[in-house]
Amino acid sequence: MRHISRLTLGFMALAVACTLGASGAARAQAEAPKPKAEESAEPKREENKDTKREEKSEKRDDKTDARSEQKAKAAREEKAAAKAAEKAAEKKSRADSGAYARKLAQLIRARSPGASNMGEGSAVVRFRLSASGAPNSVAVVSASTPRHGQLARSIVSGLRAPPPPGGSYDGVQSFRFH
Repeated sequence: MRHISRLTLGFMALAVACTLGASGAARAQAEAPKPKAEESAEPKREENKDTKREEKSEKRDDKTDARSEQKAKAAREEKAAAKAAEKAAEKKSRADSGAYARKLAQLIRARSPGASNMGEGSAVVRFRLSASGAPNSVAVVSASTPRHGQLARSIVSGLRAPPPPGGSYDGVQSFRFH
């Protein structure tokens, strides 16, 4: 019953407003700004401010992400450059070692006798050259006879080589005597 009485009161107020020609209080009520419209205007301003704040924070986040991506890219490039430099140094070192080994083999061949009166035989010696190129240690690894081992050892022991790359050189040399 309450619903019906409210409707009746609403229609009565409407009828009175129509009879008055929508003047006075009814006109003022009709022309007055609606509170819902005012409330919706303020949140829009707040939303705009919030939206701007969010956009600024998103831009900051984007800049931060971009900076971190740039740093990561720079780190990867630096790592790749270091790796390339390391490979180049290793390649140069191998080339230097290879060239040194060829020079050393040439010096050993020059000191080796073309023929010996001991007969045919073989020997293998292990040696280490110091930074000056002089042999530090020479050891016979294997030999067909002790005399062949002694001859191989004396050939390497008397060697005077140029300074090795890297400060020292470890080598193994095999000999075949005729």
